[in-house]
Amino acid sequence: MIAPFHYGSEYQMVDYTTNTHTFYLSAGLAATAKLRLNGLVTYNLAEGSLEEGILPEEEIFYNGVQVLAHQDFSFEEMSEYSNLDYELLRIAAGMEYQLTPQIMLTVDGELADLTDNEGYVFGNESGSFYMIRSGFRFNF
Repeated sequence: MIAPFHYGSEYQMVDYTTNTHTFYLSAGLAATAKLRLNGLVTYNLAEGSLEEGILPEEEIFYNGVQVLAHQDFSFEEMSEYSNLDYELLRIAAGMEYQLTPQIMLTVDGELADLTDNEGYVFGNESGSFYMIRSGFRFNF
């Protein structure tokens, strides 16, 4: 009978690398004394990955008896699981119209489109949304 004992621990340092690029363009225009227009375009591109970690193969013997056979500590799936690769495009536009010196009518909208090329932690999260808002702004 072999008494239980602690086999020890092994680790390997691995690098996680990310590259993120953001490009944007914004504009504002006072079309008339009462009308102001604005717009924004933003593009994000992000990539990230964890390098593969490989621990040595181990065969452990105790009093000449093999107690721990070869174990696979390669973590090959971890580097695939940690990949990040997405693109996000956002387009927004809006306007403000001055009804009185204290009251402005506002209307704006936004469109966003996410393309997930890797399906990171929660799977493929690609999708789009749009939003239109309107309201009044009161200046005191």
